[in-house]
Order: sequence, then C-alpha cells, then structure tokens
Amino acid sequence: MLLPDKDILSPLAPLIRGQWYVAAFHDEVTTAPLGRKICNEPIVLYRRGNGAIAALEDRCSHRRYPLSRGKIAGDLLQCGYHGACFNAEGQCVAIPGQEAIPASLNVRAYPVVERDGVIFVWPGDPAEADPQSLPDWHINAVVDWATVRGVHHMPANYQLVLDNLLDLTHVQFVHQNLGGPGVAESPLEFSVDGDVVNTFRMMRNVELPGIFKALGKTGKFDRWQRQIVRAPSYVYFEAGAEAAGANDPPREPHHVVVQGITPETDTTTHYFWATARHFAIDDAAISATMRAITVDAFDEDVAVLAAQQRSIDRDHTGRPLNAFACDAAGLAVRRILARLITAETVRQRA
Repeated sequence: MLLPDKDILSPLAPLIRGQWYVAAFHDEVTTAPLGRKICNEPIVLYRRGNGAIAALEDRCSHRRYPLSRGKIAGDLLQCGYHGACFNAEGQCVAIPGQEAIPASLNVRAYPVVERDGVIFVWPGDPAEADPQSLPDWHINAVVDWATVRGVHHMPANYQLVLDNLLDLTHVQFVHQNLGGPGVAESPLEFSVDGDVVNTFRMMRNVELPGIFKALGKTGKFDRWQRQIVRAPSYVYFEAGAEAAGANDPPREPHHVVVQGITPETDTTTHYFWATARHFAIDDAAISATMRAITVDAFDEDVAVLAAQQRSIDRDHTGRPLNAFACDAAGLAVRRILARLITAETVRQRA
C-alpha cells in the first residue's frame, strides 16, 4: 500500500532492530573491549584469542557493570568488577571462588560478522540474521583504491540523517567545499527496486566544487552524483566529473563514499563513512586532503542535524514535516522505512 506523503512525514522514525548495522571498523576493536550502543541496546565487542569478533550485551549479569570496562582473557571477556568470565556465546563460564554457575548468569550474544574491514551486528531476532544480506562495503578493502574513513556522532534520529543524505540540494547552502552550481538546478532521477532506492543527477557544463578543485581539476565539467540506498542502514554515493560536452559519465567514478547509518538511540545516530578513490592511491597528501574535506562536510552536517533535532524536541504540536519537490527520493526511502517498521511490529506481535 502506498502511504500518503502526510503519513510518512513524522519527524522521528521508530528503530528497526532486524537489520545488519555497522558497529565498528576493524581497527577499533583491538586488545581491549569496545562498548557501543545500537538501537538503545548497550553492546560490547571484543576479539577472541584467534582474532574472531564476539558481540555481547554490555552488562554483567551480576551487578550490571559494563563488560566493556573489563578485559579480554584469551577467548573470554572478564568483568572488571568481580571477575566473572563470559564466552562468545554469552555464557558465564567462570566466577572466582564459585563452581556452580546457573544459566541465569548468561548474557545476550548478538550475531556479528566482520567483512571488508567492517564489523556488523544484528540487534534483532538472531534467527533472522542472514549474512547474505550484509551491506556492500567491499570498496573499503579493495587493494587498488585508497580509502580514508571515520565515524561521526549525529545527534539526530536516523531518519533525519537519511533525509539529509537523500536531498543533496542542501550541499550548496551547508557545505562550502562540496557545494557548487548545478545541483539544485538539475533534475534528480530515481527508481525504487524493492527496498533499494537508486538516484542519479547529471550536471552539465558547470564549475566544480571545492573537493574537485582541491585535487587539481579546473574549468567547466559535466559531473554527476549517484546513490544506492538500502534503508535504514546503507548509503552508497559516487561522484564523477569529465570535460564538458561528453555524453556519458566515465566507467569509474572520481570518488565513492560508503556510509553506514546505525541508530544509537531514538535521537542519536552513529555515522560510519569511508571515502575511496582509484587515483593517486599512494599519495598521502591527497588522502589527507580527502579526509579533511570529508570531515569538514560531516561536521557541518552534525551542526545542522543537531539544531534540527533540538527544534523537533521543542515542538509539541504533533505536526508532520513538509516536503519539497526535491524530497521525492527521500519520500521513497521513508515509504520503505514505514513498510519495514510495520513488518517488524507484526513479527514481534506474532
């Protein structure tokens, strides 16, 4: 059923737990446990003796002390308060000075997969966690691409983060290094394929924004932006530019940004990103430039989304948001989210 736009324009979306979410980059989980909240659930990540990742509830079953404040002992995670040890399945297997260990001391274990330098966690029903449905982050680990990556904390509901990413007309007003002529003036093409929204925008004979100029491109260009969005947790973005007058974009983009949108709470979001390029892959200066421009842009998004969330929190009228014509692709994503939320609610009640 296609919902009227007014029915999908709620300022905040409920959390969807039955999804693979990025929990960390591989190098964030090393010799100490890492605590991270996902969908309002405190989760601790740690590496076992063989390097494999485990994900447990970040609360010791004894006194609810955060297990992320403990230490790794071989394949076990030891609580830093009274020394209870838990295995990767969440079983309490050792308590100092006590032989009998009741099953009530076990903690929840989450499905977890490490792939392409990214650690994914499934906070929903473990029986539904299919590794075949993992988001595509392979560009983060391709040898002939250079990648810079990072994590931003977005003080806003995850749906507002998705709205921001789907309407790129904001770049010329918010992002000094990404904005440029042609975005708002050029039509956005988009299509919906199941739970995936694909977008494409071509801008002809335009000046390039700062990120291209910083990397040595000048003059008039035909440039494009493409997105693949798998709500609620994955956005693939690519940008490219070629000399004005060409009829088609080149086979490979200028650069790619892969983004993981991971709800932390109802009003905060972990935003994982990796920016990859296939040129000058050994040039550390270009990597530094790409990182600086990307960090600046996402810092600007943080400021905008924080102000937006504060305004929503103070608005007690219950009024829905409104939509511009440029929000069409974002509305398609909102319809997908509404369908996913409804389906998960039905499963939980069954």
